[in-house]
Amino acid sequence: MFFQRTLISLALLSASLGLSAQTVPADLELIDFCPACANLSSPLGIYQPPGSTLFFINEQAGALKVISPPATTFTTVLNFGGGGTAPPGGFTSGNERGLLGLAFHPQFADNRFMFLSYTDGNGDTLIARYTVSNASPPVVDVSSRLVIFRTDQDFANHNGGHITFGPDGFLYLGLGDGGSGNDPCSRAQSITPGDIVNTANCTSDAPFTSTGGNPNSRALLGSMIRLNINATTPAGSNELCASNADGSANYAIPASNPFVGSALIATACDEILQFGLRNPWRFTFDRGTGDLLIGDVGQSAREEITFRSNAQMSTAANFGWACREGFVSASGSCRAGSSTINPVMDYDRNAGQSITGGYVYRGPIVQMRGVYFFADFSTSRIWRSTQTAPGVFEPQPNASNSLLTAASNVSSFGEDNAGNLYVVGYSNGRIYRFNSASALDSIFQSGFEPQ
Repeated sequence: MFFQRTLISLALLSASLGLSAQTVPADLELIDFCPACANLSSPLGIYQPPGSTLFFINEQAGALKVISPPATTFTTVLNFGGGGTAPPGGFTSGNERGLLGLAFHPQFADNRFMFLSYTDGNGDTLIARYTVSNASPPVVDVSSRLVIFRTDQDFANHNGGHITFGPDGFLYLGLGDGGSGNDPCSRAQSITPGDIVNTANCTSDAPFTSTGGNPNSRALLGSMIRLNINATTPAGSNELCASNADGSANYAIPASNPFVGSALIATACDEILQFGLRNPWRFTFDRGTGDLLIGDVGQSAREEITFRSNAQMSTAANFGWACREGFVSASGSCRAGSSTINPVMDYDRNAGQSITGGYVYRGPIVQMRGVYFFADFSTSRIWRSTQTAPGVFEPQPNASNSLLTAASNVSSFGEDNAGNLYVVGYSNGRIYRFNSASALDSIFQSGFEPQ
């Protein structure tokens, strides 16, 4: 059997928490995605391209691996790290750097475009496009590499780096505040080149600028970025903070981005959709509603989930770091005259120390549809919460109401084309899938249509 049950501790929420009896089957468990497969090395994500049966897994150290069920081995199709070939400009892994993100073009079945987000040899964020063959296992054409986007990074942590396509067809990138602690360079509240701090460790580094990097890209840190990768920007004057020296770029700005034309703040970087993030570690769109949920790792007090509805997506938002952490005040400063938006959920350090954002379930287990699952990396706790009113989620997570405890630190979640939900085990190199034998037996008898 390709999926095999594994011993994962399960603690169902009590009836006093309200929604559990209606949303979570009593036999909900995590089963091993590929029990006969070898352990992965520090995996950070699992993805299924549109229209494909393949699964892709990115490892932090630079390997991209593929499995085609019911195969029982992972095939390495690209490797930037040890034993492989680094891309032009190099590759860096370790700490919070590495092969951090992967996204497939919505028309992947036709154009075969894959996008990788990784840390280059200078320690900076880079997004590149590659073409992937239709074979199984596929072949990645390394000669097809096209650099889409580069951002200067201050430190080795808080790089963010997760990428995904939204329901609007645009590419989203979550960037952390540049690192260290307590945002010493004030990047999370910097949204224009004039905001950029250029002192001490906050200066732009020569290797980045000498290879064509834009020092103004530091104003993009601590933000959610939205790009149109189906178009380019010609040379000339613009408000792109990560453009080439002549103003050109291998992306364009969606007309609905809030700072286009400086309607709100003069000279604001047009790539920015939302700002005030500390370290967004996994964000996803609800495939049923188009709503955005972001897991933002805290400093020393709170871990948080931030929310923007589909209707709010093109409205500028300040999520509050570094003057807010979760629902509480923090010691940093925020932009004068800029209102901050509270998260929809947070939890303290008794519950965990590093949030991993998850998914709203839209898969075959009907009673779980609409439930948001997320986790804490350090404690391996997995919670569930449901939107009970616009922007209101219940229950709020705490140390005693986690739904599951995974067998490994949870670095990410994944979703396949049918809406099944996967859990990525960072420390043990295993991938798990949510499963309910009773619910799925009923579904398979009556037929299933993904929602």
